[in-house]
Amino acid sequence: MKAGMRKLLNFLFLAFTLGVVLVIGLKGNDLEELAAALRSISPVCFLLCFGCWCVYVLMNALSTYCFLNRQGVRLRLVDSLRAAVIGLYYCNVTPGASGGQPMEMYELSKKNVPVGYSGSAMAIKFVCFQVVLLIAGAAFWLSHRAFVSQYTHGIRWLVLLGYIVNCFSISGVVLMAVNRRAVMWVIDKCIRVGVKLRICKDPEASRQKWADQCLSFHSSFRMLLRHPLDLLLQGMIAFVQLIAQMMVIWCIFRSMGLGGISVDQIITVGVLLYISASYTPLPGASGAQEGGFALFFQSIFPDAKLFVALLTWRFFTYYLTILVGALVATADNLCGIMKKTDDPTIE
Repeated sequence: MKAGMRKLLNFLFLAFTLGVVLVIGLKGNDLEELAAALRSISPVCFLLCFGCWCVYVLMNALSTYCFLNRQGVRLRLVDSLRAAVIGLYYCNVTPGASGGQPMEMYELSKKNVPVGYSGSAMAIKFVCFQVVLLIAGAAFWLSHRAFVSQYTHGIRWLVLLGYIVNCFSISGVVLMAVNRRAVMWVIDKCIRVGVKLRICKDPEASRQKWADQCLSFHSSFRMLLRHPLDLLLQGMIAFVQLIAQMMVIWCIFRSMGLGGISVDQIITVGVLLYISASYTPLPGASGAQEGGFALFFQSIFPDAKLFVALLTWRFFTYYLTILVGALVATADNLCGIMKKTDDPTIE
């Protein structure tokens, strides 16, 4: 009941933030100009944006698939893709993206993937993407610092704050991945809480089970670090995933008939926006992402086109993931219920 209430509150918050954006956009722009800006986006643009979304999701799944197969855990790409879609769905509807990794690990466990291996896959995927994000952001920013200074105002401190927060989050995950004692300390505390709440009935058995999973987690993580080519592959996958997400903005920009700005300049501003807003501890960083887009791109998308571009961008980088993820998660739950009905021995 509590979990259902939290999920309902998250969806209500998302609906509220979307409503606020719509109210502000509709009040601040002429309806005829908004309609003209919307008509300027061609069906081809929507297809290209959808293609970018597909590449983004596929790269997310490919990261897990490649990692697990290199660890000797056999997994079909379609199973990794389904787990990735569900993981991204929960990332977008839980505060601070806290539910995405656990749900993706749960989905992988249905395919007999040990928690230790799936946990290390999530850690590697997170660290590689964040490192690539920060390095790419710095490289793009230095390459186009004059453009960023001319077209965006007052964002320097937001970007720097984003770098600080993201560096702390990377450091935390790496510390947990290389320091087995720290992980076991956290597990021990969780087991003690479970005993007090009468959830954990056999603390010693639970401690041994998680110790085994912790061992496989660290061994697989360190194995990847000893193979730089595999680590490079993960970095390349993360880079393609990042660029695919940023290309949505470029497709919208060109579809509206705008020009004079190159694709790498648009990507630069998009990456800096991602660094600045992604750490916000709200579902999907709602509010921060919309406000950030309006701030970062106000000199790039003129007048009503800015609002239409914001809504289109947010749909293909956020709401589409929620819609598809909800459908996949619902279908997955229905399949599980049907299997239990057909086979009463399944618990």
